[in-house]
Amino acid sequence: MFLKKLSLVNFKNMAQADLEFSERLNFFVGRNGSGKTNLLDAIHYLSLCKSYFNPIDSQNILYDADFFVIDGHFELDGKDEKVYCGVKRQHKKKFKRNDKEYDRLANHVGLFPLVMISPSDTDFIQGGSDVRRKFIDSIISQFDKEYLETLINYNKILSQRNALLKIFVEKRTFDADTLETYNVQMALLGSKVYDKRKDFIGQFIPVFQKHYEFISGGNEQVGIEYQSQLNEAGMKELLSQALSKDRAVQYSTVGIHKDDLNFTISGYPIKNTVRKDSRNLFWLP
Repeated sequence: MFLKKLSLVNFKNMAQADLEFSERLNFFVGRNGSGKTNLLDAIHYLSLCKSYFNPIDSQNILYDADFFVIDGHFELDGKDEKVYCGVKRQHKKKFKRNDKEYDRLANHVGLFPLVMISPSDTDFIQGGSDVRRKFIDSIISQFDKEYLETLINYNKILSQRNALLKIFVEKRTFDADTLETYNVQMALLGSKVYDKRKDFIGQFIPVFQKHYEFISGGNEQVGIEYQSQLNEAGMKELLSQALSKDRAVQYSTVGIHKDDLNFTISGYPIKNTVRKDSRNLFWLP
C-alpha cells in the first residue's frame, strides 16, 4: 500500500496543494512554518479520519475559509483507492472511500495503516497519561476492529455513568440499580480493553528493547511498565470500592481510562530523569 497522490484545499496554512509521491522514499523540504508537518497531518486524516494535532476539525480550516478538502489516491493490494475528507464549518464531517460515504468512521480505521512521528512526541514522555493511552489505542485499533469498537463503547458508557453521578448530586438522590447497570457494562468492556492492551505491551516490549539496544550500543537498559488499576483487582471490584469517592467527585475514578505507561532506563523512570529543555530531551526511537 502506498499513497500516490495528495490534494489539499484550505487545509491549515495551505490554500491549495497537489502532490505526487514515489513508491520508495519521499521527503518534504522547506522553511519553518511552510507547511511540511501539515502535509503529514493531512495524510493522517486520510488514514485515521482526524488530525494528529488538533481533534477539532473546524480549527484545521484555513483562516477566513469556510471549508477544507483532502483528497488522496492510494494503491492497495493492486487496486486504486480514492479517499476523501471534507469539513465545512458548522456541518458534519464527510468521509468517503471511492465516492461512497461512510456511515461510521470507525469502519475506515486500519484500512491504510499509519505511524506518525513528530516533534510533539516529546509529550509522550513529559505529557499526561492520555498521550500514552492514545499511542496504545491508535496502534491496536488499526489492526483490531473489535478493540476499536469495544473502546468506543466503553467511552460512551463512561460518559453516561459520569453524567448519572452528577445527576445524583444535583437531584440529591441515588439509584443503585441504575448505577449497577452501567457498572456491569463498564466491567465487561473495560476488561476486554485491558486484556488487549496488556497483550500488546507484552509483544511490544521485546521489539522496543531490541531497537533501543542497537541505537544505544547496549549501554543502557530500557523497559516499559503497563500501569493499570486492573493489575490489582477486577473491574467490578474496583468500581464497588470506589463508589463513595465517585459519588463525591461526580465522575468515575477507576477504570481503563486511567491506564498509563512508565518508561524506564536502568530501572529509573524516564519522566523523572529527562529535562524539559527541548534541546536536552531524551528521544525515544
